[in-house]
Amino acid sequence: MRTAAVTDYSPPALPRSWTIGIVATLGAVFAYSVLVARQPLLGLLPSLVVGVGYFAWRVLAALEAIAASD
Repeated sequence: MRTAAVTDYSPPALPRSWTIGIVATLGAVFAYSVLVARQPLLGLLPSLVVGVGYFAWRVLAALEAIAASD
């Protein structure tokens, strides 16, 4: 059985300015789709795409951390 080694690994994180920009853009797209196009589901599609992309990025980062720990 191996013991966990202490590392100085820090998980990757989005810069705060990027997070604010993405949230503001998604909010504007959703507001446009509800107020102008009157199709709320149209505004949820970009949020879904961004969410899936973020989840895939985090999974890839976790796999890279596991691979680097050996």
